[in-house]
Amino acid sequence: MKAFSYAWLVYVVPLSLLIPLITALLKSISLRRPLWILVGYLVVSGSINMVAILNSGKNNLPYLHLYTCVEGTLLLLFYQTVQPVPWMRQLNTVLIFAFPLLCIINGLFLQSIYQFNSYVRPIEAILLIGNSAYYSWYDTAKRETGSWTANPFNWINAGFLLYFSGSLFQFIFSNVVSATAGYTIKLLILDIHGTLVLCMYILMAIGFYKCNK
Repeated sequence: MKAFSYAWLVYVVPLSLLIPLITALLKSISLRRPLWILVGYLVVSGSINMVAILNSGKNNLPYLHLYTCVEGTLLLLFYQTVQPVPWMRQLNTVLIFAFPLLCIINGLFLQSIYQFNSYVRPIEAILLIGNSAYYSWYDTAKRETGSWTANPFNWINAGFLLYFSGSLFQFIFSNVVSATAGYTIKLLILDIHGTLVLCMYILMAIGFYKCNK
């Protein structure tokens, strides 16, 4: 099981990022601005994860603090461009500046960068769950024509909703689990998290594939 988890977490899940990235590049002529934001998110997050894996022999939690800040900011920017109502776009405009500031304050004054950022990571998840849930509700309530599957943003939004809702409690209790849980439990949690990441990437790839001129 240890060998499987190592291969799953170090090779399979990180490399699965190439699925949506290659799909996006193949459909690049059809991509609109919000989807190019996601391409940037994939490139930056993949780069940070690669550096973290290469430094896995050390405490690489500072990379998680950086990753959270970058991920939250770029995904809030994505939702700032795709939310269908003005007040949600305005709220996300404020959050785009407020969230990285909160990450900096957390890293400087509240939690060491050498421990899990269990304060701001759940906040990021809640903000993105709220965005994705509202987008899903609005699309369902207001759609008059066309199928759910024809909209590329529905697939991508579903991926974010699945990932962040499935990972929320892991983010909240990450330091508790790290301090008290046994090795097998920690490995199981990481495997589940990796599976959620893979599902998110697959749904993003479907969304990119659905884009047409």
